[in-house]
Amino acid sequence: MSNLFKPLQINRMTIKNRFIRSATVDNLGENMVVTDAQLNFYKELSRGETGLIVSSGLFPSLDGWAAPGQLGIHSDEMIPSLTKIADTVHANGGKIVAQLMHAGWFGNPDLCGLQTVGPSETINPANNLKVRELASDEVEEKIDEFVRAGARAAEAGFDGVQIHAAHGWLVSAFLSPVTNRRNDYWGGSALKRANFVIKITEGLRKVTGADYPVLIKLGIKEYHPDGKSADEGIDSANMFIAAGMDAIEVSEGVEEIPFNHIRPDKISPYYVDECRKAKEAIARPIILVGGMRHLSEMKNIVDGNIADAISMCRPFIMDQHIVRKFREGSSGKSLCTSCNSCIRTMLDRNLHCTFNSGLINF
Repeated sequence: MSNLFKPLQINRMTIKNRFIRSATVDNLGENMVVTDAQLNFYKELSRGETGLIVSSGLFPSLDGWAAPGQLGIHSDEMIPSLTKIADTVHANGGKIVAQLMHAGWFGNPDLCGLQTVGPSETINPANNLKVRELASDEVEEKIDEFVRAGARAAEAGFDGVQIHAAHGWLVSAFLSPVTNRRNDYWGGSALKRANFVIKITEGLRKVTGADYPVLIKLGIKEYHPDGKSADEGIDSANMFIAAGMDAIEVSEGVEEIPFNHIRPDKISPYYVDECRKAKEAIARPIILVGGMRHLSEMKNIVDGNIADAISMCRPFIMDQHIVRKFREGSSGKSLCTSCNSCIRTMLDRNLHCTFNSGLINF
């Protein structure tokens, strides 16, 4: 039997197989809290035998709010809403970690009434928004906000947390020479650019304990002419592990082409080279996302020791039970063509695969 269908240990958490639902902002919430549509989606992901679900991105502070239907984890008032998610997943046999995601330069001033912020002043080329540089004491406040968000996730019953440090969002921006041009404790060298994540990780360890799973979605390499190399990304990952990180989901960092991480029409894995290097150098579970469609390729990645697990997002929008079908042998691939039409439906607050009539499909 392929290792894909065998359990994986991440700190104290055991997941039943190596299939992970990678996060996206589903934009289906209302007033920052969960809706029945979201709960039903999480229910079916769990019933469909997904080994681990990463929640939609949860903003740890109001200036990190990106989309009107995004859920918050920025105050204790959010805990009852978040508890519904964790309880729904657990009642249907699943495991779930809360993704802590600050929008950074993708923040939405029309929603929160606050200017977008980042490690350095800049203009976001994707939306032409001016980004205000955080003062050093504000950086420390942001760290505290992530830590408090992690404590809320634990209180709400999530099995762990994942820090979103990819794709140009705030944490990713601190790690990138493209967007972090500081010359202080928080920037000026690869080591200093890593301090933001190190301090968040150390803080999460203090409030959640030594055995609570802390994961990171990390832009190992940047597909940008001025971006970081895979070697720098791997070095940073090992610093995070020394601070208490438990697992790494390999993706990309700040992008020259916005949203390059959801590459249209790509139906084969596209971060294999950097993932292989990361797996050789990092002594923690490695998860590979991006272009997972064919079961045979997923088996090659896990059984070939390129990664310990694979993660998918768009295939789960199309079919929440794809893992069950893989296990039963009734399917050998996802029918997702990476057309990205689901992204447009998400922006319209009606997330679904356009090949299907609604969000719940299996």
